Amino acid sequence: MSYESVKQPVEVLVAFRQNRPEPMSFKWNQRHYQVKQINLVHAERIGREKIYYFSVTDESNAYRLSFHTESLDWRLEEMAVL
Repeated sequence: MSYESVKQPVEVLVAFRQNRPEPMSFKWNQRHYQVKQINLVHAERIGREKIYYFSVTDESNAYRLSFHTESLDWRLEEMAVL
């Protein structure tokens, strides 16, 4: 498995279940990715901003998405080719 740092903005379709956000799909480089499973969610605080990280998989790769609470931006932080 190889990891690649991406750190680029993405568009994310999110569902809220039991008062928690769940990424359902995202668009990156004009391509849509369907999230099949959320493997891990964690958060960190940098100054006054809280950043939520979602480790997700589709049918072939793993991705780490981040949501930035101050700017309300989503980013694809990294991807791993399985």
